Amino acid sequence: VGSEMCIRDSNYRYHVLDTPIISDAEYDRLLQELKEIERAHPEWVTPDSPTQRVGGAVSERFEKVSHPAPILSLANAFDAAGLRAWYERISRLDERVQETSFVVEPKLDGLTVVLHYENGLFVRGATRGDGEVGEDITVNLRTLKTLPLNIPVTRAGPAAPERLVVRGEAFINLVDFEALNRQQEEKGEKIYQTPRNTAAGALRNLDPAVTAARPLRLYVYTIIDSSEAPPDTQSASLARLAEYGFPVSDIHIVCASIEEVVEVCESWIDKRHDLPYEIDGMVVKINDLELADDLGIVGKDPRGAIAYKFPAETVTTTLLDIGVNVGRTGVLTPYAILAAVQIGGVTVQQATLHNFDFIAEKDIRIGDKVMVKRAGDVI
Repeated sequence: VGSEMCIRDSNYRYHVLDTPIISDAEYDRLLQELKEIERAHPEWVTPDSPTQRVGGAVSERFEKVSHPAPILSLANAFDAAGLRAWYERISRLDERVQETSFVVEPKLDGLTVVLHYENGLFVRGATRGDGEVGEDITVNLRTLKTLPLNIPVTRAGPAAPERLVVRGEAFINLVDFEALNRQQEEKGEKIYQTPRNTAAGALRNLDPAVTAARPLRLYVYTIIDSSEAPPDTQSASLARLAEYGFPVSDIHIVCASIEEVVEVCESWIDKRHDLPYEIDGMVVKINDLELADDLGIVGKDPRGAIAYKFPAETVTTTLLDIGVNVGRTGVLTPYAILAAVQIGGVTVQQATLHNFDFIAEKDIRIGDKVMVKRAGDVI
């Protein structure tokens, strides 16, 4: 019961309020614990259990939009053994898996959006919501410069189908996020904690002008529904989306075997810091879309794809004290003195607290348990 309540609270704070209170790694651990309890005691499973949900509740601030197909989450693998176990499970279900290829894509740490087009015109955009029904954020999405309002963007592109629904991720590049926080600090306004929460908050703001003022970007990676027959493979789908003019990540690696998948995923544990945006893992997909569809769904997770989660770079520790640095111009900058903790192989004992308004806003006190995040060399 304790795990379930904590997960529900974290779900609400993460998906509805955009203010998470525990790290992703802790959330994953609690969810896995709950899954194991329910597996041992299936009679305890309730319809409102966190394991039966895809995402967060739909906010009443926006009109509701029904998705043309479920916008599903993914099961997680945390190491090579987890990837191989997934492969073995689906291989037993369908021997075609042993002959198929896979596509590995970055797992963007942003906000999932569902985009509707009619005769090439962007007509509606929604959040994922609970996977069946999302929030209508069309006006806000129209402010994204990377979102095509009409496809194809160029005459060379293929003609748009009468109806097309695609899935993508809205996010903020790290350099843009840092610049935004510098501007906020100069104006004496609040400092944002993470690019993901800032992107989510901007898209789910009732004032489109706020959204327009944020450096939001978009990558599209799935054709959800179309009045025309979609491509047969995920790699071809990404190519088609790019031809229409959608922004598509240039990182999508086709792998011939599960061992190649493992090698690619593990190689990105360190390389992720070379990217201009945050990712928290890689997504592995069966390239053959018909096979992926035939494999079906288990619970709320499609069998034909899995998320490989990177080792946590957000951990919990204790705030021992608060120090103050004095800049050359006399500006005072507070910093946290922490109980030493390992993050990604680095021992961390200090982290910035930005300014004194940040401390007051978060009610930060000596002795508090705090979450510390490492993004490259930034703590």
